[in-house]
Amino acid sequence: MGGVIVGLIAIGIGILLIYLRKQNQGKLLDIKFVKTSTAQELQEMCAAIKESMSQSGGFKQQSEVKGLVKCDKPLHGELSKKLCVFYEMNVEERYEETYYETDQQGNRHRKTRTGTTSVASNSQRIPFYVQDATGKILVNPEGADLEGTQVVSKYEQNFSAGRVSFGGFSLSVSAGSGDRRVLGYQFTEKILEVDRNVYVLGDAADTSGSLQMQMPDEKGKPYIITYKSEEQLTCDTESSINMMMYGAIACFIIGACAIVYGLMAK
Repeated sequence: MGGVIVGLIAIGIGILLIYLRKQNQGKLLDIKFVKTSTAQELQEMCAAIKESMSQSGGFKQQSEVKGLVKCDKPLHGELSKKLCVFYEMNVEERYEETYYETDQQGNRHRKTRTGTTSVASNSQRIPFYVQDATGKILVNPEGADLEGTQVVSKYEQNFSAGRVSFGGFSLSVSAGSGDRRVLGYQFTEKILEVDRNVYVLGDAADTSGSLQMQMPDEKGKPYIITYKSEEQLTCDTESSINMMMYGAIACFIIGACAIVYGLMAK
């Protein structure tokens, strides 16, 4: 019976991988076939629609833009202090603790293990502009699959004064209590930095009253903001699609074999 359950779980994972693969295939088509537009082209198309309708709010088109990240009042990364329009930070506590296990003879054995737990995390994103050679267009990052770059990855053990600090972050800490001992803290942060080239794929629309790149209304359509070039993003997505197919095939084979074995073992 156990083999049948394992087989069904494996087949279920395979079905999930097929579903995710289909989503990524749709994303790949959008990346490949949506034409790159300049800020000026989008502004002109939006103005033409507005003039024909005698009102704003009628322009919406799936578009991709490329250019430099610009922002008048950028954020500061909480750990890195770098100027950015998005950051995501996390602080993990690494610890060592003593625990006991009882064997089949009833004897207790003292053991030690290590682990981590998140003690602080924060993420912020704000609107910004993508500037190309023809002008700039506003980007509303809400709802986007936003991929930043890691600028902080540091392990800190110096917290003897009861406080650990990094950049603009500070936390009161202790050396642990009872069977748990704190070893140190891992700091990580990803950001989308200003004045860096960025690729944005989403909807160009003036539904908010002014033209901006925003999350598509159509379900399943991608909204991507990344440092990666279009070519690199295409290559990575194709690789994911292939890996999901191989994984799904493996799950189906393992699942079928486990079910047959489970039925024969009855």
